[in-house]
Amino acid sequence: MTKPTPRHLEWAEMELGVIIHYLMDIYNPEIDVSSSIERNAITKEFPASCFAPEGWDTDQWMRSAAAMGAKYAVLVANHCTGFSLWPTKANDYSVASCAYQDGKGDIIRDFLESCQKYNIKPGLYYSTGCNGYYGMNDFAEGVGDEYFQSDRYKEYVKVVEQQVLELWSEYGELFEVWFDGGVLPVEKGGPNLVPILEKYQPNTICFQGPKGFPHNVRWVGNEDGLAPADCWGATNAGEARFDGTVPDEQAGVGDPDGKYFWPAETDMANRDNKTASFGGWAWKEGEDHTAFSTEHLMDCYIRSVGRNSNLLMGMAIAANGRFPDEEQFVQFGEAIRKTFGDEAILAQTGTTTETVQTLELGAPKEINYIVLQEDMAEGHRIRRFRVTCDGEEVLCGQCVGHKRIIPCHKENVSTVQVEILESVETPVMRSIQIF
Repeated sequence: MTKPTPRHLEWAEMELGVIIHYLMDIYNPEIDVSSSIERNAITKEFPASCFAPEGWDTDQWMRSAAAMGAKYAVLVANHCTGFSLWPTKANDYSVASCAYQDGKGDIIRDFLESCQKYNIKPGLYYSTGCNGYYGMNDFAEGVGDEYFQSDRYKEYVKVVEQQVLELWSEYGELFEVWFDGGVLPVEKGGPNLVPILEKYQPNTICFQGPKGFPHNVRWVGNEDGLAPADCWGATNAGEARFDGTVPDEQAGVGDPDGKYFWPAETDMANRDNKTASFGGWAWKEGEDHTAFSTEHLMDCYIRSVGRNSNLLMGMAIAANGRFPDEEQFVQFGEAIRKTFGDEAILAQTGTTTETVQTLELGAPKEINYIVLQEDMAEGHRIRRFRVTCDGEEVLCGQCVGHKRIIPCHKENVSTVQVEILESVETPVMRSIQIF
């Protein structure tokens, strides 16, 4: 049975993170980058000089993330235009060529300092497969072996290796590195990133990382903040190359007996991806009303963190360099703490191998959620379970994993019972909590 690494277990404890989009695109929002990927179009429509914030306030970003309860943060360092938020040595398409701070600014450095200030673990996103500055798009229609084996692509691969080397070697330890769309395998012409990872970031969690890296996590299969009801940490999908454009439910389900322990990370924009520009990931003026409600975010939290996945919440940074939806995060964080705070109605903690546990509440009580946690050190041993309230079935499910939040909303409950119906080897329950 496939087991998580200690880093996977630490990552699961984080439960909630943010992914921050501060993109070149927002300074010329009328141009669709997806249709302007050729280099001459990018440099014409998005010259480095148009990246012109009044300032960037990474402290405000991390203050907002901390208010929500985020334990880690991933900053998009280089997105599809190819513009870099650090002064890369690979080219002049970066913050080094913008007027703000006379070209001496480094958003990555400022972000890392703010993460430390707010006790949030830092991560970085880098797009290997889509870069408008070099006119590269691995996911374009008609792309095949000829494209990946061309001299032009081989030169581009060298740039990718140089830039990730800069990010991974010059900014200290990273908790997570993020590859949108995954990484093309070396044998197909992709960059050779495993040696760089192993040398400079051996303990990082790697979203859609190279197959040979031990601490990979996978895409959940959508960008709606929703994990499947049974979301296993293991999978057989050895090449996690999804670009987010086509939902893939099976990618999120996984396989409890899969060859790879790559748990699912559930990502979503903080603005409505059906009504906001840029799929809600990036800011556009006049779209503040598209920020999701607290009720919607809580539903996503229960159906992601509560389904054995981490929730990675988008942060759309405005053109002035600030996060405009701070109050949204404050209210969401307050709702999480109010719902799942320290004051559980009843909690049974400490590992146990008992297959039937009965919790007596004493006087009948109203309950809203039952939260189960499996000891995941040895992998997914619990394969089917049932929860009842006063003998009435609330849920019969398969995966418990790190955390399973079961909505209940029942009045006058006296007894909650949890039964493990099927398991591989000896099942170990970590805790049962009732809220």
